[in-house]
Amino acid sequence: MGIEYKIRFPVPQGFGTEQLQRRLPASEATPGRMPAYDFALEADGFYFIDHLGDASTAALAMRVLIDAALSITPSVQISEL
Repeated sequence: MGIEYKIRFPVPQGFGTEQLQRRLPASEATPGRMPAYDFALEADGFYFIDHLGDASTAALAMRVLIDAALSITPSVQISEL
C-alpha cells in the first residue's frame, strides 16, 4: 500500500542512478514494516512510491529525485498514479 507517483522528464541516454542513490535517505525495511519509499528509473522518468511509513524520509527522497530531474531539464511533470 502506498501512493505512487511519476516524475516525468527526458531521461538522457546513459543516465544512471549510482550517484543519485548516495544522496537519497536510507529506506531500510525492517521485519513487519515496509521501507519508507521505493523508486525506479524508467524510460520517461522516475517511478516513486511512498509506502506511508515515514513521511519525512519519503518527502526528502522525492525532493532529491525532483532535484535530480530538474538538473537535466528546466521543468518536470509530477503525476499521482
